[in-house]
Amino acid sequence: MPIFRFHCRKCGKDAELLLPRYDSPATCPACGSSEMEKQLSVFAAVTKSGPASCAARHDCPAAGTHQCGGGCCCHGGH
Repeated sequence: MPIFRFHCRKCGKDAELLLPRYDSPATCPACGSSEMEKQLSVFAAVTKSGPASCAARHDCPAAGTHQCGGGCCCHGGH
């Protein structure tokens, strides 16, 4: 099931909801309102292109001592 982002027009909270279909009804988990507005979802993809690319993204937790050995340390490569 896909995850969709919503903004509640009643209470102003944002939520990510797991729904079976794009047109499934959504209910705000904070206030119970059905006045949910679908938001644009953004996603990111990580590719395996060598140990240097992970550290170069500045999101590698071991960037100073980067030794992935072919996998990205951000995804269990260590």
